[in-house]
Amino acid sequence: MSKISVSEGRVCIIKVSEMVSVKEGLDKIKNALIDFTTSEKVQDSKLDTYIFLDLTPFNIINSSLIGILGSIIMDPKIQLLALCGVQPSVADILKRFGVVSEEGKTRKYSSTKIKNNLSKVFTFKSIEEGLICLNPA
Repeated sequence: MSKISVSEGRVCIIKVSEMVSVKEGLDKIKNALIDFTTSEKVQDSKLDTYIFLDLTPFNIINSSLIGILGSIIMDPKIQLLALCGVQPSVADILKRFGVVSEEGKTRKYSSTKIKNNLSKVFTFKSIEEGLICLNPA
């Protein structure tokens, strides 16, 4: 059985610490994202929320996770979606589906809401590198 950790607050870090299979790990991440972003704590808060998602253990992701990422991008409460530890194969999938821009350009078929909010999405080599962006020197 997979173990997932979610640290809640203004900054949320979602990371799979143990997983039995890639599918189970992706399902756990998807459910954690849904539970966190739809929670009253986030939706009723007057603070912006920053999500750091560790994708290090995955060399593939599924369409249901991509759909959730699209919903998060359009959520006005979420100001940053940091995708950390993105493997090259996952980066290709994210670019193909318009979740991550290529040289700042969105895909032609991306919805206006996605295009207007794509600047919220960043990729980092690690969670630590991503967290540094919150406290620039």
